[in-house]
Amino acid sequence: MRLAFDLQPGDDRLFTDESVEQIERIEEGLLKLERGDLDATLLNEVFRAAHTLKGSAATIAHTRMAGLTHAMEDIFGAMRSGRLTDARPLADLLLSTVDVLRALVEEVSAGEVLTEVAESLTDELRSAFAAASSSAPADGPAPGPTAAAASGSPAPAATATPGARGQDSIVARLLAEVPPGDAPRSVVLCTVDPASAWASVRLLQLAIEADASGRLQLSVPSREEIEGGLESGGLALLVHGQPEDLESLRATLLNVDEVTAVDVWPLETMGEDRVGADRRQIDLGPEARGLAGADRAIAGDRLKATQQTIRIDVTRLDELMNLVGELIVQKTRIQQHAHDVMLRLGDDPLAREAEAVAQQFARVTGQLQDRVTGLRMLPIESVFSRFPRVVRDIAARLGKSVRLEIEGKETELDRSVLEEVGDPLGHLVRNALDHGLETSAERIEAGKDPEGFVRLTARHAEGQILITVEDDGRGMDPESLRSAAVSKGILSQEAATAMSDGDALRLVFAPGFSTAARVTDVSGRGVGMDVVRTNIERLGGRVEIRSMPGRGTRVELSLPLTLAIIGALMVRSGERICALPLTGVVETLRLDASSISTVRGHHVITLRGRVVPVEVLDNALGDPRRPLAPGSRGLINLVVVRSRSAELALAVDEFVGQHEIVLKSMGAFAGRLNGVAGATIMADGRVALVADIGALLERRAGPPARRRSPAAA
Repeated sequence: MRLAFDLQPGDDRLFTDESVEQIERIEEGLLKLERGDLDATLLNEVFRAAHTLKGSAATIAHTRMAGLTHAMEDIFGAMRSGRLTDARPLADLLLSTVDVLRALVEEVSAGEVLTEVAESLTDELRSAFAAASSSAPADGPAPGPTAAAASGSPAPAATATPGARGQDSIVARLLAEVPPGDAPRSVVLCTVDPASAWASVRLLQLAIEADASGRLQLSVPSREEIEGGLESGGLALLVHGQPEDLESLRATLLNVDEVTAVDVWPLETMGEDRVGADRRQIDLGPEARGLAGADRAIAGDRLKATQQTIRIDVTRLDELMNLVGELIVQKTRIQQHAHDVMLRLGDDPLAREAEAVAQQFARVTGQLQDRVTGLRMLPIESVFSRFPRVVRDIAARLGKSVRLEIEGKETELDRSVLEEVGDPLGHLVRNALDHGLETSAERIEAGKDPEGFVRLTARHAEGQILITVEDDGRGMDPESLRSAAVSKGILSQEAATAMSDGDALRLVFAPGFSTAARVTDVSGRGVGMDVVRTNIERLGGRVEIRSMPGRGTRVELSLPLTLAIIGALMVRSGERICALPLTGVVETLRLDASSISTVRGHHVITLRGRVVPVEVLDNALGDPRRPLAPGSRGLINLVVVRSRSAELALAVDEFVGQHEIVLKSMGAFAGRLNGVAGATIMADGRVALVADIGALLERRAGPPARRRSPAAA
């Protein structure tokens, strides 16, 4: 069934982005409410999020979404008013509602029905709310004006027609409806940008924020009128307090998007000229409103305070990053040309000028690169935020008591890396919950706290991001891993016996390896850890694992901050120039040919007590084989590379230098090239291949089942 919504072209993206933010805020709040935290600030936040969703859905005529969020809003409103004091009985149902809301939001982009349960879930929420309300204590706090508004109680009767426009008309309505009272009161008049496509949503946000302050007595138009489609560019609010007491409320209202002005007057002066000494105004657009002098200064401060962020399509950032990459290529070429001029002209003024220009261009390009890279950096919180719900649901399914701890969620990394890291982390968290943590009874028997924990941390270190997933569960027994590897044919008994405990732990990354006694819908199929290692190494990262029986397991992911521009060692092998990513380079050597030994037909070197195999780079890439031969000075150039725990010394003809390179895809026409991650353009315009060090080492080692350990050889 095709759906049509009241949206202008391009507005679906805005609706989706804002709705997803509100849904995530509701889900995060629900997980806290389920733990018994009925903090007033938290309740206000989830209520406002639900109400904003309802208003947005009603504005675009998404009736099923509006009805569902209205039912959810009623429950949050009852919690705010004190009529409901325990969120736990409704937690499962409310979290299911969050899942359905996500599908309803996707319907706006898809243009078709993606879920059929919205209406039935709305009825279920209302029934559950009615049942919970009837069983709530009768002596709970009675809702005052704020609570009544929050729970959807009718506002004062409206007297103007829905088509009423202009500040004067809404102020006149408000003055006609002012209830009696002796306490000081003020009128707050909010104006929304007339060009806004979301005027109704902004008015709802203003009313909600004012209501949350606890000062609101009357709103014109009322929230019911706004939700019903009342067209108005402004909102008049009657609030308790004098203007000087309302600075905080004014600042809050001004922070709502597309609000162009907020005016405050004492109620008793509203019959006089409103442009007087008591008027307090801050305007978003001075040039649009012809302000001058002091008013222009006030408006300028307002702009600085509020217009700090804008929404940009990520494809624009990707295009900008590509252009910066091309600029870096040109920077390298300019530096190379300047160097050539210096060699040719010596200490000539032209040569010195060329060198100075090249250095300045390189400096500015580097700063631009840092700024653009920074634009693409996002906090890992966007990935970490999905796991409280995951842990909660899986722990309940497994009957385990689990506490999730998150540290370093503000740590930033490139969007391209962020998009790829979610699935590996999901595998690790599920494994920790299913295999790592014991049940409460098992933990008590082992002398542990009945509640286990899973800890997610992120931090920057040495130009990379380190992400760890840690639990305090049963840990892994290396002997059990060896036995499982033998039984599955991954290792021979002799190789398993000779294997160190560290190597035994790394067996969990072997394809098809699993120690689970049975397959569940959580884990146990033997594909999770293999996928983790494959995905992380495809990003240029690595995985390390540590575990102690009875104490827990710690998995550490080391990832590059960005994938677009990387550091590389440029080398020449034969007629080919290759780039070796620095993340996989251990060191470079120049050795006499006599330092290289031959074992069973293979070249090796002894490097600080380690035996490292040697291979010509061309041979490792699958080219026609050529012998290992020293250069003109009788020395052999070697680059020692490492991936996982394996090392290899690659013989090359020349070290060209270390450069920043822009990694480019080879494209579909080139097909899949073994050991090649992509290509880059060099300073002289030539194309150089970028080696995939992990693939080179894996190709040389062969399938896991065919490997022979040194001890077994």
